[in-house]
Amino acid sequence: MNISPEIASIIGACIGAAAAIIVSVITSFAQHNRFMSEMDKQNTLIAYRLEQLEEKVNRHNNFDIRLVALEEQVKTLFNLKKET
Repeated sequence: MNISPEIASIIGACIGAAAAIIVSVITSFAQHNRFMSEMDKQNTLIAYRLEQLEEKVNRHNNFDIRLVALEEQVKTLFNLKKET
């Protein structure tokens, strides 16, 4: 079988291009996996920090409610004291 040099160079270029595309796809896939892994870590951290912030807000809200109740009790005590 006799192949002309032009055809041989075209076949060689096609094989080289195919190899480059395969390497590019593999590299892209690996970078995507690393990116998704980092995103998962960031999402976990954000969820944890949001949960901590919610707990802090809940503690603050409970303090507000207790403070209002305490103010009402103080008013009642002052009113009782005035009556006596």
